[in-house]
Amino acid sequence: AVVSTQSTGNTKVRGPPSANAFKERPAKPTSFRKFYERGDFPIQLEHDTKGNKIAWKVEIEKLDFHHYLPLFFDGLCEVTHPYEFFSRQGVHDMLEHGSHKVLPVIPQLIIPIKNAL
Repeated sequence: AVVSTQSTGNTKVRGPPSANAFKERPAKPTSFRKFYERGDFPIQLEHDTKGNKIAWKVEIEKLDFHHYLPLFFDGLCEVTHPYEFFSRQGVHDMLEHGSHKVLPVIPQLIIPIKNAL
């Protein structure tokens, strides 16, 4: 916006408003969090001498990747424990053991990956 004062002939230009590009935005609760809190994932936390890991209650190869993999990718938005750990490790484990089951699910992963960036 340009502000002009006629009597003195001075013109003042005000800068654009702040876009708040770097303002921290609170994250919305993810579907991953909702499913985890309901106990819908076949996982539990296992402590061992090397640290924490996921104890899968079902063999990873037998999981429905179309259902679970997008949910775990959705959880990558999480920053609090245990959600952040479970989603990151769950994605890793499923990609590592999923072999041929991952490729058909890739179109469903686009939006969760984009949201996590």
